[in-house]
Amino acid sequence: MRYLIALGGNALDDNTAMSKAAKVIARLYAKGDQVVVTHGNGPQVGALAIAEHENLAVLTAQTQAWIGLNISSRISNELRRLRIRASDSIPEIMLTRTLVDRMDPAFRNPAKPIGRFYRSSEAARMSRTGMHMKKLINGYRRVVPSPEAKDIIGRSTIIKLLWSGHIVIACGGGGIPVFDSGQGLRFADAVIDKDSASSLLASQISADHFIILTNVDGVFINFKRRGEKLLRRIRTRELEEYLNAGQFEQGSMAPKVRACLSFVMHRKRPASIGSMDSAALVVSGGSGTTITP
Repeated sequence: MRYLIALGGNALDDNTAMSKAAKVIARLYAKGDQVVVTHGNGPQVGALAIAEHENLAVLTAQTQAWIGLNISSRISNELRRLRIRASDSIPEIMLTRTLVDRMDPAFRNPAKPIGRFYRSSEAARMSRTGMHMKKLINGYRRVVPSPEAKDIIGRSTIIKLLWSGHIVIACGGGGIPVFDSGQGLRFADAVIDKDSASSLLASQISADHFIILTNVDGVFINFKRRGEKLLRRIRTRELEEYLNAGQFEQGSMAPKVRACLSFVMHRKRPASIGSMDSAALVVSGGSGTTITP
């Protein structure tokens, strides 16, 4: 089996949940499965953007290395506990570029949340400095351009690394956004949605199962409202109806649902969304939401 497991940026700060995810990834590898790990970077790139005032593509590259090293270390430790030789237990971290269209309308409509949540007074102050702020369920967050991922550059190298026996950590933060200037690739000042890019990569590498591990138990309808219900197993047509009805928050669950729908419709293979804290059960289908054709 070939898995692509996407780890949510907000959930990465939960040490217990992250350890559980690392243990699941190590066990999949130990029994002979191939695993590509992607990850978000929303909170982390947001913090760097406040501190460094650098192009978001450069900051995404920084977070790919920083978060990738942390994930790699945790997986390596779990592999050693399974008595897999140390020389074989260091996952490959691949700095990954993602191609976008420089004319994408997202550059004129910032919508991707990054950084931490802010109170309304803080958000108002930040808006006056030129930052775009958006109110979400848990507060206000800064939003930045998030163009659509058109291609994952270097996917053939990822496949070669898999066949060479490596766990691969790639496409962190949705990939480093680049566009074709006509004279080569140039950085785009944006952050690509991790779930969308992960779905594209999962399709391009012919993954058998696409899994998003986050900080919620799965996909809910009427989330935090009367009649709240966890969707345990659902087909694409029904899930798409809920999406079109506005059941899922933009910038939160909606991108995850769209990413899974895209993968399942393209590959005719399952996708899952669930809590990183219940990673083993999500992979086995015992927890979270499983989307099927």
